[in-house]
Amino acid sequence: MFRARAALAAVGAAAFLAAGVPAAHAVEGQAPTVRWASSVSEDLGTLQVSIGSDSAVTDIRAHIVSTVTQQEVAVVEHDAFVLASGATDDGVWRTARPLSLPAWGSYSVRVEATDADGDRTTEDSAGTLAYYVQAVFEDVRTDRAEVGTDDRQVRVDGVLKGRRPDTRELEPLADHPVDIDVDYWTEATPRTDAEGRFSSTVTVNYATQIQAVFRHAAEHPYVLYGESSAMPVGIRQVATRWVVQSPADGLTIDLGQSVTLTATLERETPQGWAPFAGQSGGILFEPSAGGQSDGVGGFTTGEDGRITLTYTPREAGTFLLTTRSEDPFVAPAQTSSPQVTVLRSSVFTRFSAIRTEDRGVRVEGGMDFPDGWTPGTVAVRVQYSRDGGTWTDVTTVEAYWSGRDHGFSADVADAKPGWFRARFDATGPFRAATSDAVKPAR
Repeated sequence: MFRARAALAAVGAAAFLAAGVPAAHAVEGQAPTVRWASSVSEDLGTLQVSIGSDSAVTDIRAHIVSTVTQQEVAVVEHDAFVLASGATDDGVWRTARPLSLPAWGSYSVRVEATDADGDRTTEDSAGTLAYYVQAVFEDVRTDRAEVGTDDRQVRVDGVLKGRRPDTRELEPLADHPVDIDVDYWTEATPRTDAEGRFSSTVTVNYATQIQAVFRHAAEHPYVLYGESSAMPVGIRQVATRWVVQSPADGLTIDLGQSVTLTATLERETPQGWAPFAGQSGGILFEPSAGGQSDGVGGFTTGEDGRITLTYTPREAGTFLLTTRSEDPFVAPAQTSSPQVTVLRSSVFTRFSAIRTEDRGVRVEGGMDFPDGWTPGTVAVRVQYSRDGGTWTDVTTVEAYWSGRDHGFSADVADAKPGWFRARFDATGPFRAATSDAVKPAR
């Protein structure tokens, strides 16, 4: 059991001990070691003491002293303790019931311990008893789990109670400030009513968590920190999309020719899709053959949600449009335009046909690729037409670089009277080309 003492009784007991109580038995042995004393963290009114000894601890007495008045307010006798963990010669002892002290606050603890050998020790500064009310939150909730771009308000309701250290009972804490934290930042501080209830509304601008927290308040010095569980709040994004007006279909251009890209960014509304103004993003041109993309530029959509720009691609590919909104409530949008095919020019620089003595025809010619690129293989079809309208392939030869152009030649045996020409078919990014039609010269 433990008993309260008045200041006068404490002084008298101190004088008695100083006058004639022996410190320990005069026998060999080691006196018990009082390691520490403290409140149980989840049960502040319960005192716990850690003691080690060379034999079983047989007696414990704890003196509770006010840190304000320095007066002893209670003594906890041995029969109030039970072994909570460990063994009797090395363990932690706890009071079976919470202590009942005259006031909330902090108390120093002096501990006397005696073991089975009769060895006795006193630890004047064994530790501290934190005799405070513990703040506890109940039924804390939000009125929604996610918010939208046009509705970002979240209401938080709950109850704040205090767990008494003497009875462990939960009692409403009236007129106490409660911080409503959004992502660990206090956004509102309502006060509790007579039943400990509180309510407040906060603005949520991104996916985060909300928590109710009681922090130290000067008007309530004996109520300790408490917090509710964190409550996640997500965001509901506005759907967006691109509509490409130009090029609407696949487009083929010559190298050096520009392309105008026109597209509209739209957002979903209750009334349907609508232009989305003031949104920023970027455009890349992605080569169809792979490799590094070209940065076309950034943009901000106009009042009609539209963007327009002109670009000169160097090879075939597609435009990639992407929005990068800083508003987390706006979903990103990305799309690719139809294919833009870029063709390089091919030309015949010369072509001739000469009839040979054996009634054959020898054709010669040359090709050029003015845009600076050359196919890996330059295949030339030599064609014949009796009337200059309907053409038939006679042979196919490969043209090789001659120093001035890609030259080629071929011999046609038993050539009938008519017309000859050379044909280069479109290959990859190169346009087709046809030479002039000529009659063999004699």
